[in-house]
Amino acid sequence: MLSAAAILAVAAAAAPLDLPRGDFSIVVASAVPGPHWTETLLHFPSPVKSPWPANDAVWAHLLVPRSTAGRKVPAVLVLPVMAAPNVWIEMRFIERFVQDGMVVMWVEMPTQFHRRPHPSMPSGQVFLARTPRRLAANFRQSVLDARRALGVLAARPEVDAGKIALFGVSLGALVGSAVYCVDPRAGFAVFLMGGADFPSLARDGSLSGPFVRKMGIQSAELKAAWVGLDPLDYNGVNATKPALLVNVRSDTVIPRANALRLASAFPAARQVWLPLGHYTAILHLLWLPRWISKRLQGFFAGRGPPPI
Repeated sequence: MLSAAAILAVAAAAAPLDLPRGDFSIVVASAVPGPHWTETLLHFPSPVKSPWPANDAVWAHLLVPRSTAGRKVPAVLVLPVMAAPNVWIEMRFIERFVQDGMVVMWVEMPTQFHRRPHPSMPSGQVFLARTPRRLAANFRQSVLDARRALGVLAARPEVDAGKIALFGVSLGALVGSAVYCVDPRAGFAVFLMGGADFPSLARDGSLSGPFVRKMGIQSAELKAAWVGLDPLDYNGVNATKPALLVNVRSDTVIPRANALRLASAFPAARQVWLPLGHYTAILHLLWLPRWISKRLQGFFAGRGPPPI
């Protein structure tokens, strides 16, 4: 049970996850028609100012299936892996979703791709910051960017704004779970290799843990910086939200304890455990995109996700 002081602290920290009011411009950088879909590259200002100007424009890739021309259809906002040099993994899912008649928007996360602080820096490298406060700020920017992108997606003429889902992989699942806590525009979510209790995840995960220890970051610092950014802070509003959580049994990047805490943060979610680890799970791409797409289609059709 949270104390009154803790509840106030959560409320104060959660307020920054509210989007600022006001209009903003959306720029169409390119539109490339293809045989099965048209891909439009958009950019718009981030709601957050970071230390790097290049990072303060959100780049979003919108894929609209040609088969749905003239109709409003369900849509999925895709949030990708953090430090990968490309979105090859995510595209296996995106192409499946579009093939199955959904509009898809995927968003470049802070410090990724177009948003790198300097062209010489690998994509996503500086997301894992040197201080808990900066790391939390980077994460908060990710959440607010995704919320703004969700609004852009919902306003598209091709999209049925009442049928939007979130799909996130790894860091994208962490960001997506925070978005799902505070943004009612998404009615369903699929989180692949996600977790909750971010301070312990940062400390115990095999990717972030060595960095945290090397920098001498203490658990108390992480907890203080992340108040209000974790799904566990929103249990009251998440009680009935439907979600599909897909985790792998030998994951060390997202420890099992953190994956289970994500399930506890969304009591109405279904959690599925697959063999292999965080990186070897790539083998599931042979079948998983079609399987997840069917569950999205079932939800959008009002039937709920098909049985696991």
